Amino acid sequence: MLDERTAIISGKGSSFDDLAKVTHKVFMEAATTGQQRGFQYFQILDDKQGYRPTYVQNAATTSTSGTMTRTGRHSTYYNETTTSTPASVTRLDKPMKETVVRFYKTGEITPGQPGVWSVQSILAANGS
Repeated sequence: MLDERTAIISGKGSSFDDLAKVTHKVFMEAATTGQQRGFQYFQILDDKQGYRPTYVQNAATTSTSGTMTRTGRHSTYYNETTTSTPASVTRLDKPMKETVVRFYKTGEITPGQPGVWSVQSILAANGS
């Protein structure tokens, strides 16, 4: 909380998440925080979102496969293939969102304005 009515709500996801999932988490956290503090609405004052890159190193690998064929009593044929893969780096983008919200009670703000959200509506729509 920045003050009695203003909070920064942050959310981060894994490389398997998308920004919509992180946004949902941030809105749920804002609604839960508002409810716990006795507010019925919140307004988004500032919203930053994007992706933070992380990097994973993949080790070099070498594999060998082969076949052996036996013909007759004393004749053997062996065929071998060796494959090498060089080391590499994979970039994974993880979504993140940082939202500044301000909380209001009934009568302090007009519901339905752009950027104004009902705490109860969000919680009810998500089964809370």
